[in-house]
Amino acid sequence: MNGTHNSLNIRTLSRRLRRHHEEGMALMSAMMLMIVITMLSLLVLGFVVSELRPTLYSNKNIRTSSAAQAGIEAAISQIRNATTTDAAGNVVGDIHQLPCFVSGPVEGAPEGTTFTAAVSYFADDPVGRDAQWKTDNALRCYTSGVTIGLRAVPRYAVIQSEGLDPRAVVMEDVADRKLEATYTFPLMTRTISGGQILDANSQFCLVAETTSAGSSARFRPMNGDLCREPSERNLWSWRSDYMIHLSSSDLDGRVPLCLSGRATGSTPTRMTLRPCELGSTDPLGQRFAWIGSHTWQGQNATNTNRANSFIVNSDGTVSNGDYISVSTSTGNPKPKPLPAVGKGNASYATSQVVNQAEFGRCLDVTNARINYAFMISYPCKQDPTGGGGFDWNHKWFYDEPNADLGQTSMVTKIRVNNGSNKCLITPSSAGIVAGERPGGVNVGSYSAHRFPRFVTNSGATDCTSQNTQWTRYGDTGNDNAWTIQDRNGRCLSVADIPALFGWSAIVVQPCDGGDYQKWNVPDDPNTAALGDFKEVTNREP
Repeated sequence: MNGTHNSLNIRTLSRRLRRHHEEGMALMSAMMLMIVITMLSLLVLGFVVSELRPTLYSNKNIRTSSAAQAGIEAAISQIRNATTTDAAGNVVGDIHQLPCFVSGPVEGAPEGTTFTAAVSYFADDPVGRDAQWKTDNALRCYTSGVTIGLRAVPRYAVIQSEGLDPRAVVMEDVADRKLEATYTFPLMTRTISGGQILDANSQFCLVAETTSAGSSARFRPMNGDLCREPSERNLWSWRSDYMIHLSSSDLDGRVPLCLSGRATGSTPTRMTLRPCELGSTDPLGQRFAWIGSHTWQGQNATNTNRANSFIVNSDGTVSNGDYISVSTSTGNPKPKPLPAVGKGNASYATSQVVNQAEFGRCLDVTNARINYAFMISYPCKQDPTGGGGFDWNHKWFYDEPNADLGQTSMVTKIRVNNGSNKCLITPSSAGIVAGERPGGVNVGSYSAHRFPRFVTNSGATDCTSQNTQWTRYGDTGNDNAWTIQDRNGRCLSVADIPALFGWSAIVVQPCDGGDYQKWNVPDDPNTAALGDFKEVTNREP
């Protein structure tokens, strides 16, 4: 029995040892499996973590990019809706409603996604300009005060819009997109019209006492608050009706107000603002012709001829507070309109050539002398009767391309008629080399400029040579649009050259697409355009 009992104990012990060994192997296997799973989990977690930031970045990047685009669209919407209705019922732009900043939530986006857009306005094309140029040349945009928005007419707007998603705290200061775009305004020249009227010495500007009918207007110092910046009381427009409008009365839907008065004697009579007469006659003395020598001359009551009535200062010396007046005498100082005041009714139809940059200035045969050494850009002479009764030296004849026939350019001569036809000659050399010039002009001072004129270097007139051939461009869709170029491809231009009577001289120079090289531009040459999109910043993770 003992042997048998011992044999059973041995077998039992053996089975227990085998079971403990198997249990130990199972435990080790389980632990190894747990280690493997843990390692795989850590690998997967690392992969997920490594992909999480780019995924969050990508998601936020999409949201903020869309938000920045929404900001541009919101700014454009406000710009296009900055309008009012004038007295004739026309919808016109209102510079006082233009936005300086636009911000808000993005419709349809997750809550908290917003945009903020800053708008800068420019008179000159900002595309390709550096940041300093934009800072120096941006028109001031007012957000408070009596007059908000702008106080000068812009041609371009640069919109910088930033998209923000403050809920993405993990991605704070990352993937906030900022986009920039340039908007070109659809301008009409009557919208551009509006500038200051100065005294002949440019020491004072004309300011309406109020913007109401019956108000008078006085000269105020140029360095004073009433003249220092454009305002609704110091901007004037000489319009195609030959009347001098208070510009702000044309833009706010009220009845337009015009300077009114007709002289009854040599004692100056104070002019007042009256509703502009719409008929063909001139009962209130509101129609004026620029006749030269700083002189606006009025019409008779039937508007059939000029009256013995001239716009002058109220006394013999312009000083602060002097009233603008009318008199039968031209002895008192007379006003000088800045170019932006306007061109009256001057156009190709009246045989005049109007510069686009110096809006209100026309080609002028200097001193009405055909043999002068240079031509000038001068306030456009007019005839309110519509009969063309102004001096020959403002009547220029050339051929326009016919857009209906698909023409965008036309080779032509540019002629005036002082009793016989004379042709404008492009210079073969620079400097003042032929013709009359003002006393005291140093010929060497202008050696860098080329002055077209009506006489050759020998002093003769000529309509036969290639130097009298010009190419007139119409709406080409590029920088050549509305230019007049000589046979060498140089553009007819205005140049501000000192000592030439105080008016800009006419020159030819390399073409660059600037407004000072464009002539007789139609009333609505520019269509609205949005372009030059670029990324301003996109901070990387």
